[in-house]
Amino acid sequence: MPFTASQREAGIVRVLRRLHHEPTAAYGASIMAVGVATLARVALEGHVVAGVAFITFYPAIILATFLCGLGPGLLAIVLSAVAAWSLFLPPDHAITGTAAVSLVVFLVVSGFMVALIVFLNDALERVLAREEEVRTLIEASPNGVIVVDDQGKIRLLNASAEKLFGYQRNELLGQSVEVLVPDRLASAHKALRSVYMKTPEARPMGANLDLNARRKDGTEVPVEVGLSPLRRDGKRVVIASLADLSERKKAAEEQRVLMSEMRHRTQNLFSVISAIVRNSLSANRPTTEVRDLLLSRLQSLARAHSMLADAAWQGAPLNEIVRRELKPFTDRAEIKGCDIAVGSSAAQNFALIVHELATNATKHGALSVPGGRVAIEGKIERSDLEEDVFSFRWRESGGPPVAMPARHGFGSTVLLEVAKGLGKPALDYKPEGLSYELLVSLSAIRGTTPASQADPSCPEDRM
Repeated sequence: MPFTASQREAGIVRVLRRLHHEPTAAYGASIMAVGVATLARVALEGHVVAGVAFITFYPAIILATFLCGLGPGLLAIVLSAVAAWSLFLPPDHAITGTAAVSLVVFLVVSGFMVALIVFLNDALERVLAREEEVRTLIEASPNGVIVVDDQGKIRLLNASAEKLFGYQRNELLGQSVEVLVPDRLASAHKALRSVYMKTPEARPMGANLDLNARRKDGTEVPVEVGLSPLRRDGKRVVIASLADLSERKKAAEEQRVLMSEMRHRTQNLFSVISAIVRNSLSANRPTTEVRDLLLSRLQSLARAHSMLADAAWQGAPLNEIVRRELKPFTDRAEIKGCDIAVGSSAAQNFALIVHELATNATKHGALSVPGGRVAIEGKIERSDLEEDVFSFRWRESGGPPVAMPARHGFGSTVLLEVAKGLGKPALDYKPEGLSYELLVSLSAIRGTTPASQADPSCPEDRM
């Protein structure tokens, strides 16, 4: 019997047996059954063999017991005995040996039938309870569950399977299970299924293989399949449990990308720190000056990393990078147009660039005197290249006269060499104030193209 057929028939039985839980209706149905049996016996009067007065009452007792339970069944026996004794036992309800024997036989046979039916009812209740338990477990499973017969036909599926494959339940029932297999694998799956059905066993399907199922819309979904054979009514079915691996695969890929990005960022960070330490120690400076240089540059790098961590390494706003570096001088700095998101690699470089500009302005430029000011401007400009560029400009005014330094130090290396990893830098020592410009492609500033790091080693810090 197909699994769905047994479920359907079990449902019909449950409907018929509702009288078990409604005593008033159950006893009323028992009385009605005996009444119908009595009318049937009256209709057969003259057409039945003498001595079979109870012939029509047996079906009434069977139905009353099966549908209504033990109490209504016993009531049916009593009412049937009274009706037969009163109406159909000759002569004139007299207590004769033959009538007494007929009555005793009727009571014994009826009692045996009631006992047997009650026993079968209990067994049926247990079977129905198990059926309901299995159905509930299958339906409640978070995994997709389908039941396939030995011909490869789908006989049962749960709501999770409907959601997984995008089908309505009635669209899959009776269909070949190969409808859920990608076209390129359908023939091989059918052959392997035939082999499996000869010696079925509980095991995962396609161990150590990447399995894909086909949805209604033709797309494929990675799945993990567990197979469990079950024999039912002499026929074999297989319960297949399907777990959707989409989220697991996505998480694994995200973890792989994260680890790769973490490795790249760590290597990049150590390269930058190494360059900072090497250049800070390269000149014959006092220990306190070396300490201050290292701390200021490493703190700048730490601030950039803190912003990136706060943004889950998805980048940081450039205006925030600039504001943090110029925090002591916000009243003397004008920042415009820097509200652009900077990718993680570019953010690290911009933090170093702005830090060096701010450090130089504090020591030698506009911020070293009370009246000096700094104007920082960013804007997207049209370019003759394949994509537009972002222009970052730093201009100082009101400071001491600026002259070209005799030697370039680590600051100049950051502003010119490190910046080349982002775009095109330009440094101009104008007498009225230092001017710096960096043109960066939008893909580079957003982190969709790699930015390189220079390895500066010049001994001087002053630009």
